[in-house]
Amino acid sequence: MSDAVQDEAIGPLTELKGVGHAKAARLARLGIRSIRDLLLTQPVRLVVWPEPESIRGARGKKGERVTLQGTIRRSVLQRIGGKRSLVRATLEDGTGEMDLVFFNQPWMKEQLSPGAEVIAHGQVVDVRGPGLASPRLGTEERPLPPPGTLAPEYAGGDGISGEVVGGLIQDALDRFGEQLTEPLPDIFLERAAALPARESAFSLHRPKSVAEFERARRRFGLQPILVLQARCQARRRSLSGAARAASISAATHSNILSRFPFELTEAQARVVGEIRADLGRTRPMRRLLQGDVGAGKTAVAAYAAMGVAENGGQVAVMAPTEVLASQHAYGLAPILEAQGLRTCLITGAMRSGERKATVERLQAGEIDVAFGTHALFSKDIRFRRLDLAVIDEQHRFGVAQRDQLAAKGDEVHVLLMTATPIPRTLALTIYGDLEVSTLDGLPPGRGEIVTRWARGDDRRKMPRFLRERLEAGEQIYWVVPRIGGDGEGEEAASAVSAERRHADLQARPGFAAAGIELVHGRLPAPERGHRLDRFRRGEVATVVATTVVEVGVDVSNATVMVIEDAHRLGLAQLHQLRGRVGRGSKASYCFLLGDKKAEEKFRLLERSRDGFELAEEDLRQRGMGDLLGLRQSGDNLEGLIDPERDLPLLIAARDLFHERPDLVQHFLGS
Repeated sequence: MSDAVQDEAIGPLTELKGVGHAKAARLARLGIRSIRDLLLTQPVRLVVWPEPESIRGARGKKGERVTLQGTIRRSVLQRIGGKRSLVRATLEDGTGEMDLVFFNQPWMKEQLSPGAEVIAHGQVVDVRGPGLASPRLGTEERPLPPPGTLAPEYAGGDGISGEVVGGLIQDALDRFGEQLTEPLPDIFLERAAALPARESAFSLHRPKSVAEFERARRRFGLQPILVLQARCQARRRSLSGAARAASISAATHSNILSRFPFELTEAQARVVGEIRADLGRTRPMRRLLQGDVGAGKTAVAAYAAMGVAENGGQVAVMAPTEVLASQHAYGLAPILEAQGLRTCLITGAMRSGERKATVERLQAGEIDVAFGTHALFSKDIRFRRLDLAVIDEQHRFGVAQRDQLAAKGDEVHVLLMTATPIPRTLALTIYGDLEVSTLDGLPPGRGEIVTRWARGDDRRKMPRFLRERLEAGEQIYWVVPRIGGDGEGEEAASAVSAERRHADLQARPGFAAAGIELVHGRLPAPERGHRLDRFRRGEVATVVATTVVEVGVDVSNATVMVIEDAHRLGLAQLHQLRGRVGRGSKASYCFLLGDKKAEEKFRLLERSRDGFELAEEDLRQRGMGDLLGLRQSGDNLEGLIDPERDLPLLIAARDLFHERPDLVQHFLGS
């Protein structure tokens, strides 16, 4: 294995033609800080250049990439506000016409004057009819590749086009490609079915075949995965043995369990045992607890909090929203206080006097368990002895944010929780610095949830069915993604708003008589909390809300969830909303109201209540995205084009760092 080549050994970006300090700074904002970074940049796609085709044939190929050749008949420059502009040039080839549209490139008006012969390549999109948006044009100086040529295409941004990035890569290959060295052992490359870095660079950016391109893609697809795994391993190693052990004796264990008004499920008991063992060690706990909606994660967190507090430590329980933080405080305070523990709730909506008094009590050690939102990050929040940080819906926080809360104590134990489960193998691989516990199954006594995509006859029968539920004393959530009537475009104009739906239901006697509230994110937090509390206490039977009720509202008497414009929401989010019902023993119902374009998603929800199955499908459809809470801290998995297909790369990267820990530092510097 060769020694790792440092960036400066290859040369700075400014050694490339046309790259000054300003362009280098813009490239750095795209994540390209060196020539080595440039050579390791992955194309977004590999294009096989097609033969030119007729405009008549291309008009029916929406979403496909085509090459057209013809004559410009007219060209118009439109100013659309500020410095924004649009050039629309009409191309004609004897079989028909198609517009070429360029955004914020006013100079294209002169290049595409009437009578100009043009060859253009791009994706067919709808620009007031079929057209090409910002197509690549062939010129004498820069002709388009011949038909059949394999051509990688790159992402741009910050005023730098993908074509410019590709041109810089070709220049870098010519001048520095042979200097790339490979830090990975040959046996690992064989295991990952990847080519060495130098060979991969040429095969990726100048491929001779699709198969060669794919092998090279695997090597550079490994790069962000290896960086991620290196950071996980570095975090794992950074944990010293200086944490305060919270030893939970058999007597204390039994006493804590007696405080719960129910018996733990088998899965909860197993996870409690894992956490009890973690807390009893001086090595800080780093555990991820994942479980489906309603699986009982909060009870496990309460056990951990009581165990630490019994040993004299303080606990912080952080959630991403005030609704969820308030629900935790509302639901757990009675159990904790029965154990003699003192609690508080800290949010950004607190009055200054109340906040000051609470902060002083926290710092003095007069509060055992502090619930809160991001407000817990604030500099004025200090603990006398923070021993445990519990972070719910952890994927909504970046790694750096989680570390920021833990830094408010010395070698703090950390329990992360999520109701957005991912396959266990993937979790063990991605969260390489964490132990992973899974709550499978739901507590006994939960009612069945019937999910139905309501349309046609089902939709017509719904009002009567809802009235029957209200007459039976049950409660209803009615979720509408949009708050009010603001917004632009045809889609916004046709969408129902929460305010409009609230007004509509108030005019219906059955709903009005049982009481109805409106809840959304623009309400002041105290008012929003007051309205939700009325719903929790059963003073009103219906709450019309935006997705602020996605997590953190637990009302066992609520048996119906209606979700309008459900096609606007993701699979995981719909499953979370559905989880607001079915929390008691009564049968519950979730009605999805949405467009046929989301039929596949709706049918999956109808047949499955398994959050793991749904999460796997969400992962397949959306990719990693922010599902894992990594992008906020600079870690991401952009190299994973297909998470399901590339899972072996994740596993191979994890194993590599176990076998060769000396490589961690190299990839931390990548």
